Parts: sequence; structure tokens; C-alpha cells
Amino acid sequence: MFLHVAAVFGFLTAHGVSVVITFRLRRERDPAKVAGLLELSGSSIRAFYWSLGLLLASGTVAGFLGHWWGHVWIWAAIAILVLTSVAMLRMARPYYRRVGVVARSMAGGSQAVTEEQFVAILRSRRPISVAVIGFVGLAAILYLMMFKPSFGQSVAPAVVIPSGSNAIAITAINSTFDKTALAAPASTSFSIIFDNEDAGVPHNVAIYTDSSATTPKFVGDTFDGKAAETYHVPALAPGKYFFRCDVHPAQMNGTLTVG
Repeated sequence: MFLHVAAVFGFLTAHGVSVVITFRLRRERDPAKVAGLLELSGSSIRAFYWSLGLLLASGTVAGFLGHWWGHVWIWAAIAILVLTSVAMLRMARPYYRRVGVVARSMAGGSQAVTEEQFVAILRSRRPISVAVIGFVGLAAILYLMMFKPSFGQSVAPAVVIPSGSNAIAITAINSTFDKTALAAPASTSFSIIFDNEDAGVPHNVAIYTDSSATTPKFVGDTFDGKAAETYHVPALAPGKYFFRCDVHPAQMNGTLTVG
């Protein structure tokens, strides 16, 4: 995840050069300076592609570590990335190639293009369209990464617990627990009704004395969703305990209060 975020920063930094130049060109009228700005933009392309490669590689690894490939949101993010990149490339490359040819020709003394025609080329709305596509695509990908919407793929059903029973319910969806705080009675056995709504993704519920997870008090069986399991937990002394999914401990954990 660290590498993925670092790659995003590298990607935005390298690509930011081109973004700034895109808006600067609209105000520039000197053909020699226009050619120089385009050369500066092209010099950042190597860092851009290295960052993009690291971004894709680290994102792929994170997808496997988080068991996210069975979810719609990650495929939607990839589709948006591909479509946005293709659209921007097909729109931007011919335009900037044309600007570069005209600017270098005029800087060399050619009069084939008038100053008014050159200004009209620089004032084209195509760069604005390219920038809008990029910003919208990036915002959509950021939304998908942060909120991981299910798109109706899996909706956790309500678990009905009989009145008076020593049972608590918890659900796993999108590799997160729907609760980070549970409560159970002390000095008596109780049940955990665990609903795994992540299709094809293994989860479990395990209880430990504290967040170091070195001393287990109960470890439930790991199983793939979509499925549900009822765990029978032996009596625990009053106090605070730590629970987690042993497969995804960093993102699926919480506190169990017994008392």
C-alpha cells in the first residue's frame, strides 16, 4: 500500500509538469518558448511511465493481498484507468504534435502559418477537454479505492438473534467487519453468528487477550463466503478483549467487551 501511494505521488508529480504546461501554452505567443515548453513536458515522460509501472505493479499485489479481485470496484477502477488513458492519449498526442511542428517551424523563420492561426491553435479547447477527462477519471478511481462500493454485488442480510440468547452477530463485507465493537456476557459461553458476505474470500473471527494477538482465547474456523458460521465461544472472564480476522488482521479487527 505504501508503494502504491508513493507511486501515485510520483505519477502526479511527473504528470503535473504536463498539466501546468497545458495551461501555460494557452497564454504563450512566442514560438520558441512554446517549443521549449513542449520539450520540458516531454522530458518528464520517463518518470511518468516509471511511476505508472510501479503504480500498476503495487496495485496488482495489493489486490491479491487484500483478496479484492472478486469485487466489482477494483475492475471498475482498472477499466476507468484504461479508458481514461486511451482517451487522453488519442486526444492529446495529435494536438501537441501539431503545436510542436508549427512552433518549431515559426521559430525557424517559416511564415506558412500566420500569428493569428498560431494563436487559434494554442487557444484550442482540446487541452481543456483532455484535462477534464483526466481529473474526472482520477476522482472516480480515488472514490473507488477509498470507499470500495459493492455495486449491489453483496448486501449483508439482517441476522435475527433470538431474544434472550447469548449470541452476537458480525458480518464481513468488502474485507471489513460491519462492527468494530462487540459485547458478550461474562462467565458463560456465548455464540458468534459470523456472516461472510465476501464471495470467494476467506475470513474468520478470532479472540485474543489484547491487540498483540499473542494469546488466543478462541479461534474460529476460516471459510469462504458467501456463507455463515455459528461459533461457540467458551466462557470468558470479564474484561476487554481483541478480536480480528486472522486472514486480514490489519483491516478487520475490533474490541470485545465481556461483562
